[in-house]
Amino acid sequence: MSDFKVKKRLILTGLGLLLAADGGLAFHNARLADKDQNPEAKLKAQARQLAFVKADVERANKIKARRPEDQKYFDQFESTLPPAGKGYSVVSEEVGGIARDTHVQVEDLKFREKEILGRSVNEIEIEALLGGDYAGIVRFLNRIQRSKNIYVVDSLGLDSAAGVSGANQAPPGTVKVSLHLRSYFRKT
Repeated sequence: MSDFKVKKRLILTGLGLLLAADGGLAFHNARLADKDQNPEAKLKAQARQLAFVKADVERANKIKARRPEDQKYFDQFESTLPPAGKGYSVVSEEVGGIARDTHVQVEDLKFREKEILGRSVNEIEIEALLGGDYAGIVRFLNRIQRSKNIYVVDSLGLDSAAGVSGANQAPPGTVKVSLHLRSYFRKT
Protein backbone atom coordinates (compact mmCIF):
# COMPACT_ATOMS: atom_id res chain seq x y z
CA MET A 1 0.00 0.00 0.00
CA SER A 2 2.84 2.37 0.78
CA ASP A 3 4.35 1.59 -2.63
CA PHE A 4 1.19 2.98 -4.25
CA LYS A 5 1.35 6.22 -2.20
CA VAL A 6 4.99 6.77 -3.15
CA LYS A 7 4.25 6.26 -6.84
CA LYS A 8 1.27 8.60 -6.56
CA ARG A 9 3.42 11.31 -4.93
CA LEU A 10 6.15 10.92 -7.52
CA ILE A 11 3.64 11.18 -10.36
CA LEU A 12 1.95 14.26 -8.83
CA THR A 13 5.32 15.89 -8.15
CA GLY A 14 6.45 15.21 -11.74
CA LEU A 15 3.15 16.56 -13.05
CA GLY A 16 3.54 19.68 -10.89
CA LEU A 17 7.08 20.24 -12.20
CA LEU A 18 5.88 19.83 -15.81
CA LEU A 19 3.05 22.35 -15.24
CA ALA A 20 5.47 24.83 -13.64
CA ALA A 21 7.91 24.43 -16.55
CA ASP A 22 5.03 24.87 -19.04
CA GLY A 23 3.91 28.07 -17.26
CA GLY A 24 7.47 29.41 -17.30
CA LEU A 25 7.87 28.70 -21.00
CA ALA A 26 4.47 30.30 -21.76
CA PHE A 27 5.54 33.44 -19.87
CA HIS A 28 8.85 33.55 -21.74
CA ASN A 29 7.08 33.08 -25.09
CA ALA A 30 4.63 35.89 -24.28
CA ARG A 31 7.54 38.23 -23.49
CA LEU A 32 9.21 37.40 -26.80
CA ALA A 33 6.00 37.91 -28.74
CA ASP A 34 5.29 41.27 -27.09
CA LYS A 35 6.31 44.03 -29.52
CA ASP A 36 7.49 46.31 -26.72
CA GLN A 37 9.76 43.60 -25.36
CA ASN A 38 10.98 42.30 -28.74
CA PRO A 39 13.06 45.03 -30.43
CA GLU A 40 13.32 43.08 -33.70
CA ALA A 41 9.53 42.81 -34.12
CA LYS A 42 9.11 46.45 -33.09
CA LEU A 43 11.67 47.54 -35.69
CA LYS A 44 9.96 45.53 -38.43
CA ALA A 45 6.56 47.04 -37.54
CA GLN A 46 8.00 50.56 -37.61
CA ALA A 47 9.71 49.89 -40.95
CA ARG A 48 6.38 48.71 -42.44
CA GLN A 49 4.62 51.78 -41.06
CA LEU A 50 7.34 54.04 -42.49
CA ALA A 51 6.96 52.40 -45.92
CA PHE A 52 3.18 53.01 -45.81
CA VAL A 53 3.67 56.67 -44.87
CA LYS A 54 6.30 57.16 -47.61
CA ALA A 55 3.91 55.63 -50.18
CA ASP A 56 1.11 57.94 -48.99
CA VAL A 57 3.36 61.01 -49.23
CA GLU A 58 4.51 59.98 -52.72
CA ARG A 59 0.91 59.49 -53.87
CA ALA A 60 -0.08 62.88 -52.37
CA ASN A 61 2.82 64.58 -54.18
CA LYS A 62 1.72 63.03 -57.49
CA ILE A 63 -1.84 64.27 -56.91
CA LYS A 64 -0.53 67.73 -56.03
CA ALA A 65 1.59 67.80 -59.20
CA ARG A 66 -1.46 66.87 -61.31
CA ARG A 67 -3.71 69.54 -59.77
CA PRO A 68 -3.12 72.29 -62.35
CA GLU A 69 -3.84 69.86 -65.19
CA ASP A 70 -6.98 68.60 -63.43
CA GLN A 71 -8.10 72.18 -62.76
CA LYS A 72 -7.69 72.94 -66.47
CA TYR A 73 -9.95 69.96 -67.34
CA PHE A 74 -12.56 71.07 -64.79
CA ASP A 75 -12.55 74.60 -66.22
CA GLN A 76 -12.83 73.17 -69.74
CA PHE A 77 -15.75 70.99 -68.67
CA GLU A 78 -17.52 73.90 -66.96
CA SER A 79 -17.17 76.04 -70.09
CA THR A 80 -19.05 73.39 -72.13
CA LEU A 81 -22.08 73.53 -69.83
CA PRO A 82 -25.05 75.62 -70.96
CA PRO A 83 -25.53 78.95 -69.15
CA ALA A 84 -27.74 78.88 -66.05
CA GLY A 85 -30.06 81.55 -67.49
CA LYS A 86 -31.22 79.04 -70.10
CA GLY A 87 -31.08 76.01 -67.78
CA TYR A 88 -34.76 75.45 -67.08
CA SER A 89 -35.86 76.01 -70.66
CA VAL A 90 -33.09 73.78 -72.03
CA VAL A 91 -34.09 70.95 -69.68
CA SER A 92 -37.84 71.42 -70.27
CA GLU A 93 -37.37 71.50 -74.03
CA GLU A 94 -35.07 68.48 -74.09
CA VAL A 95 -37.17 66.35 -71.71
CA GLY A 96 -40.31 67.27 -73.67
CA GLY A 97 -38.69 66.42 -77.00
CA ILE A 98 -37.37 63.09 -75.79
CA ALA A 99 -40.78 62.27 -74.26
CA ARG A 100 -42.54 63.00 -77.57
CA ASP A 101 -40.05 60.88 -79.53
CA THR A 102 -40.35 57.92 -77.15
CA HIS A 103 -44.16 58.23 -76.66
CA VAL A 104 -43.85 58.93 -72.94
CA GLN A 105 -45.99 61.48 -71.12
CA VAL A 106 -44.32 63.88 -68.69
CA GLU A 107 -47.08 64.35 -66.12
CA ASP A 108 -45.11 66.51 -63.68
CA LEU A 109 -41.78 68.33 -63.94
CA LYS A 110 -40.27 70.22 -60.97
CA PHE A 111 -36.95 72.05 -60.65
CA ARG A 112 -34.84 73.04 -57.65
CA GLU A 113 -31.66 75.02 -58.05
CA LYS A 114 -28.66 74.63 -55.77
CA GLU A 115 -25.43 76.58 -55.86
CA ILE A 116 -22.16 74.66 -55.69
CA LEU A 117 -19.71 76.54 -53.51
CA GLY A 118 -16.24 77.16 -54.91
CA ARG A 119 -17.27 76.46 -58.52
CA SER A 120 -18.88 78.56 -61.20
CA VAL A 121 -21.61 75.95 -61.60
CA ASN A 122 -25.21 75.61 -60.44
CA GLU A 123 -26.86 72.27 -59.86
CA ILE A 124 -30.48 71.81 -60.90
CA GLU A 125 -32.41 68.97 -59.29
CA ILE A 126 -35.18 67.70 -61.54
CA GLU A 127 -38.14 65.60 -60.44
CA ALA A 128 -40.38 64.15 -63.12
CA LEU A 129 -43.37 61.84 -63.17
CA LEU A 130 -43.43 59.85 -66.40
CA GLY A 131 -46.15 57.65 -67.84
CA GLY A 132 -46.03 55.22 -70.74
CA ASP A 133 -45.31 51.67 -71.71
CA TYR A 134 -42.19 49.92 -70.40
CA ALA A 135 -40.32 50.06 -73.71
CA GLY A 136 -41.01 53.80 -74.03
CA ILE A 137 -39.73 54.48 -70.52
CA VAL A 138 -36.54 52.53 -71.26
CA ARG A 139 -36.02 54.44 -74.54
CA PHE A 140 -36.61 57.72 -72.66
CA LEU A 141 -33.94 56.86 -70.07
CA ASN A 142 -31.49 55.76 -72.77
CA ARG A 143 -31.96 59.04 -74.62
CA ILE A 144 -31.49 61.05 -71.40
CA GLN A 145 -28.23 59.20 -70.73
CA ARG A 146 -26.98 59.89 -74.28
CA SER A 147 -27.96 63.55 -74.20
CA LYS A 148 -25.42 66.24 -75.02
CA ASN A 149 -26.32 67.81 -71.68
CA ILE A 150 -25.16 66.31 -68.40
CA TYR A 151 -27.81 64.38 -66.45
CA VAL A 152 -27.17 62.30 -63.35
CA VAL A 153 -29.98 59.89 -62.52
CA ASP A 154 -30.26 59.77 -58.73
CA SER A 155 -33.32 57.59 -58.36
CA LEU A 156 -35.96 55.87 -60.37
CA GLY A 157 -39.15 54.59 -58.75
CA LEU A 158 -42.21 52.79 -59.91
CA ASP A 159 -45.44 54.65 -59.08
CA SER A 160 -49.00 53.43 -59.08
CA ALA A 161 -50.59 53.66 -62.54
CA ALA A 162 -54.07 54.33 -61.08
CA GLY A 163 -55.15 57.72 -59.86
CA VAL A 164 -56.75 58.50 -56.50
CA SER A 165 -59.83 56.36 -55.81
CA GLY A 166 -59.53 54.72 -59.22
CA ALA A 167 -60.09 58.01 -61.08
CA ASN A 168 -58.00 58.63 -64.19
CA GLN A 169 -57.52 54.89 -64.65
CA ALA A 170 -54.49 54.24 -66.86
CA PRO A 171 -54.76 51.79 -69.77
CA PRO A 172 -53.33 48.30 -69.25
CA GLY A 173 -49.56 48.09 -69.78
CA THR A 174 -49.00 51.67 -68.65
CA VAL A 175 -46.15 52.26 -66.24
CA LYS A 176 -45.71 55.38 -64.13
CA VAL A 177 -42.18 56.18 -63.04
CA SER A 178 -40.90 58.88 -60.73
CA LEU A 179 -37.50 60.09 -61.85
CA HIS A 180 -35.07 62.20 -59.83
CA LEU A 181 -32.07 63.60 -61.71
CA ARG A 182 -29.53 66.38 -61.57
CA SER A 183 -28.05 68.58 -64.23
CA TYR A 184 -25.39 71.29 -64.16
CA PHE A 185 -25.22 74.76 -65.69
CA ARG A 186 -22.51 77.39 -65.59
CA LYS A 187 -23.23 80.61 -63.77
CA THR A 188 -23.80 83.63 -65.96
